[in-house]
Order: sequence, then structure tokens, then C-alpha cells
Amino acid sequence: MTLLNRLLLIVFGAGLIPIIPAGVFLFYFQARAKNDIASLQQNVSQMGALMMEREAQDLSRRFERMWDSDASYVNQAALDKALKRNPEFLYLAFAGRNGRELLSGGAPELKRYLGYVDLARDPLFAEASRSGRSAIGHIEMVYDLPVCRLVYPIGGGYYAFAVVNLRDLLEQLRSQRLGATGGLLLADGEGRALPLSGAFGAFDQAEVREMLGRGGGFELEGRRGAFIGAAARVRGFDLYVVALESRAEAFSGIERMTWLMAFSMLAVATVFYFSALLFARRLGLPLGALAAGAARVSAGDFKTPVDERTEFAELEALLKAFNSMMREVDRYHGVQVEKVFEEKQKLELLVSLIHDAIILSDLRGELLYANAAARELLGPDSAAPAAGNEALRRRIAGLVQKKAASKGGVIELETGGEKKYYRASVQTLSARTQSPAIFMVLRDITLERRMQRMKEEFFHSVAHDLRAPLLTMQGYIKLLEKEFPPEAKQSGYVRNVKDSSDRLFKLLENILDISRMEAGQLRPELRRTDAAEFLASSAEAFRALFDEKRISFSVDTAGAKDSWFRADAPLLRRVLENLLSNAWKFTPEGGRVTASARAEGGRLTFAVEDSGPGIPPDQREAVFEKYKRLKSGEGESGFGLGLAIARKIAELHGGAVSAGAAQGGGARFTVTLPLADREA
Repeated sequence: MTLLNRLLLIVFGAGLIPIIPAGVFLFYFQARAKNDIASLQQNVSQMGALMMEREAQDLSRRFERMWDSDASYVNQAALDKALKRNPEFLYLAFAGRNGRELLSGGAPELKRYLGYVDLARDPLFAEASRSGRSAIGHIEMVYDLPVCRLVYPIGGGYYAFAVVNLRDLLEQLRSQRLGATGGLLLADGEGRALPLSGAFGAFDQAEVREMLGRGGGFELEGRRGAFIGAAARVRGFDLYVVALESRAEAFSGIERMTWLMAFSMLAVATVFYFSALLFARRLGLPLGALAAGAARVSAGDFKTPVDERTEFAELEALLKAFNSMMREVDRYHGVQVEKVFEEKQKLELLVSLIHDAIILSDLRGELLYANAAARELLGPDSAAPAAGNEALRRRIAGLVQKKAASKGGVIELETGGEKKYYRASVQTLSARTQSPAIFMVLRDITLERRMQRMKEEFFHSVAHDLRAPLLTMQGYIKLLEKEFPPEAKQSGYVRNVKDSSDRLFKLLENILDISRMEAGQLRPELRRTDAAEFLASSAEAFRALFDEKRISFSVDTAGAKDSWFRADAPLLRRVLENLLSNAWKFTPEGGRVTASARAEGGRLTFAVEDSGPGIPPDQREAVFEKYKRLKSGEGESGFGLGLAIARKIAELHGGAVSAGAAQGGGARFTVTLPLADREA
């Protein structure tokens, strides 16, 4: 969204604040007016129902007062007397228990229309017989007269059947109008309707039943348009009075008021809009010029100033300050560009002198940069890499894959007809302004590997040659031990010589073991072993040493109960002994050491934790290399072979050894081995 549009929205929004409560009031007015109209419809329908109910009650009372208690009801004189006293009775007949006519009288037209009266199958007769009270039927038009039928039990097993003129009642109901076209309908439960007032045509029974089914208030979309209304039932009768009015006519006043207020709000909004547009344009021109100037600066154009002319003094001062800043940035930018070029030349010279191969590529393997050593490694086509050089891209991708699959980051390459070894380091560079890239450094360690191999061969030869004379020397030392009593001074000298020869013999054994493991000559004899019992027996030999140094030593085998694994127990015991020996050497007095075993997820884990100085994170892999040593708390130093042998033995068992930090400080060594079935 542009600055002009934002300013326009802010000013226009401020102007619309008074319109919001007006809109809320308009919404409230519409809801309240609609509720009032619905209430009016309900009141009119209930009033019509009440009038019908009172008329029915009046007819019943008049029938009750019509006959003397000691007179004979069924005679012509009583019938003529009743017709004379009640002119609204257009027809009157007496019927027996079977409902058949005994006497009748009234308007000749109705006598011809009704014929011989037989009420046996008339529902009104059945209802009057069952309840013992008058039963009034629905209203019907006979010769354009609104009439209803009435059956009244007069006693002695006789019934009076009357046709009553309801013209006066309907005239009163017709006077109830709703607007210019609305009025009342009279309907029975089956949906037959009689319009009483209003400009209504005939509604079919389905539409009338839908009106009655919606209860007190409803809106109806019919064939003749939209209507609103309400229905009220006449108590005691299957009759309903329906108040009905055209929806457009009922809401015409509300809609006129709504349109008037909407037009007023639109007029106010239009005035505010054009006022806001004028203000925003006058304010947006200098701000737009300032934004354009900032865009030119970001693109490196510091020469083109912005126009400082504006009607606002504050913005004019801002534009002048921006031009001054741009001139100063231009001067500073020139100085920095020269420094950057100078530093770039120094960096390129330094990188070209580095003997390590340095490669920079994108994530697809496309070469971005390579120094001289890297170009020699990648081939002649890396001197001027071209986009889409698939062979060069595959060579770079192959280096990354070899690094990922290597152990310790050392990869082997065939260059110039000979095998060379490189220590590879790969990092992903994620710059904010550029695409991610891969930075790779390859250091040639072929000479180091050869020196290491020569050293190992030398140690192996020396160890092998020294083993026989050392065994002979240990035999003579044992003879010397027997020559001197334990309290003699010479006995101490002999013990020192014996300890030194034992350490030397252990060193020779370790060197020979390493050689046999690397040559594949040492094969473990695997047997089913109880994990908890193996840890307990291996750790028990060290308890006296830890007690002598006042180190708290605990063994936890709860996590490995009933857990079995396959191992060469004497060979694997050297792993735990090496770990416990290191924990004893590096833990100060008053410290703690914990040995534990835990079976989980098909793997068995032995762990040794101590409260010593711990191992720096950058040396946790180096301690497993041969001849790598860390100084102990006792001032002694090992030969750097114990952990290397431990890792080799664990790998022979299909497991692994790793170093980490213990909780609360110190070192933690773990040996992970596969579990075996107990029955296996």
C-alpha cells in the first residue's frame, strides 16, 4: 500500500468515526421497528381470535337460556319462538338421538339448501354427543352470507341444529386493517381460509397450513410475494385468526428512514473522502519524493537530490537533511569501496597461498569458487567453471557424499594414479542477501596417514620383539622377589622393577591387540550373557580401589533385570574395566562414580559416570584415537590405547562407545550393544 493511500485511509477513517454510532443507531432502529411491527401483527391476530371466542361463548349461553326447564323442547311452538327471539338464527332444527330431523324452520332458501337434516355422520353431532356441550363448526359462505353450523344437546336425548348468521362478527373483523392492503384471514386447521379484510386473493391450503405451522409470527414467500403476519388460535375451536400484510408495505417506513440515513451518511463520507484526498495528495508529494530518493540511494545513486520545495515547513527541513545526508554517504561510500577492493585483493592472495583445497558451491553442486589447490583436485575445467558443467557438478557432489559417509571426516581420493587421504570439513552458509551455499575445506593428510602407519608398524615390531625378552625378565624378577624378605630394602626395589615391567608388558599387549583387531585376526566367541550379572561382576573388582580413594561408588542394574545379550565376556569385560579405571583416575577424592545398565528399545546400554573434570566437547571423539591422552587427577598419564581398544571391542560386538557430559558435571561414557532373546 502506497504512502498516499495510507494517509488517505487515516484521514478518511478519522472522518468516519461519527458515522459509526449513526450506523449502530440505524441498525438498532431497524431491529426495534421490525419487532414493533411483528408485535402489532400478533396483537391484531389475538384480538380477532378473542372476538371469535367471545361470539362462540355468547352463542352457547344463549342456547342455554333459550329453553325452559319444565317445557317440552321438541315442538313447533318452541322452534318458532327460538327463531323469533334470535334473528341471527337463519335455520333451526330438532333431531333425535339418531341425529335425524324431527322439526325444522327458518329461511326457505336455507331449507332448500340443507334439505332433510341427518346429523348421524356429522362431526359436530358426534362431538356434541360425546362432550354434552355445544359444538360449533367452521365458517362457510352460503348465498354470500357468512354462516356457521352449531349443534347443541338440549336434554331428553334431543339436539338442536342451528345455522347462525355471522355477518355482524365478520364486519367487526373486516374493520381491522393493517396498512392499505393488510388485514385478517379466518382459517380452520385443515388450511381452508376465508379473507375477512385486506386486498388478499385466495390462498391455497398448503400456504395457509404453512402460516399456521409457524405459530405466533412468520414471514412467508408465496406466489403473490412476500408477506409477514401472525396466527392466533380460537380457544376451544379448530379455528385460527391470521393477521397478514405485505412485507414491502409493512417495512416501507423503515426502508424510507434507512435510505434517508444511508444517504446522509454517504454524503458525509463523500465530503470527508475528497477532503482527505486533497490533504493526502498535498502531504504525499514531498513524502513520495523522499521515498524515491531513498530508493535511488539503495540502488547506489547518491548524485540526484530530492526536491526540497513543499508547503510544510517540517517536511522541507527533513528533505534538506536528507540531501545533506546523501552527500555525506556518497563521500563515505567512495572511501569504503576503495577499502573493500583492497581487502579483497589481500584475501584472494591469502587464499591462493593456502595449501588446503577450498571449494564454494551452491546447493546443486555448481562451482562458485575454488583456490589453486582445489582446482588441481577438481581438474582443469574448474579453472573457468561454466554454468551447466554436469561433470564438474557431479565431482563436487561426490565429495560431499563421501564426506557424509566417512568416519571422522576422512575421505579417500584417487589423484595422479595414487591414493590420497583428505580430512574434509563441510558447512552450509546461509546468507540473508544471497542463496545458501556449501563451503568445503579439504586438507591433505596422506603424509600423516603414512607416518601413522609407519609408527604403528614400528610399535608392532618393537612390541613383538620386546615381548619375549620381557617375559624372560619378568621370570628373573619373580626369582629376585623370593631372594629378599618383604621388609628388606632390596624388596622395594624389586617391586618397583616388577610394576614397571607389568606396565610395559600391558602396553605391549595393548599394541598387539590393536594390531590384531585392525587386521581382523581377533574374533570374539559370543555367548548368551546376563547383563545385570555381567555389570555387577565387572564392577565389583574396583570397589576396593574406590573405597581406598574415598570415592562414592554405586552400581545400578535395575534397568537391565532379565536382559540378555551375546558377548565374549572376558573380552568385553576389558571395555568396562577401561572405563572404570579412567573414572577412578580422573575423579578426585570425595567424588562419586556410577555404573549402570539399562535395556530399552532392543538395545542394551552400559554407562559409567563420574564427577571429575569432564571432557571438553571438542575432544570427546579425539579421546578414542590411538595415543591420545588426557592428564589424570593423580598426575599419571596413560598410553592412549585404552579407549581405542574399548571402541574396537564394542564394534566387534556390533555396538558403539561414546563420550559425553554427566548430569551435574563430569564425564559419561556409554557402551551400546544389541539385546538378544532370552531363549536364544
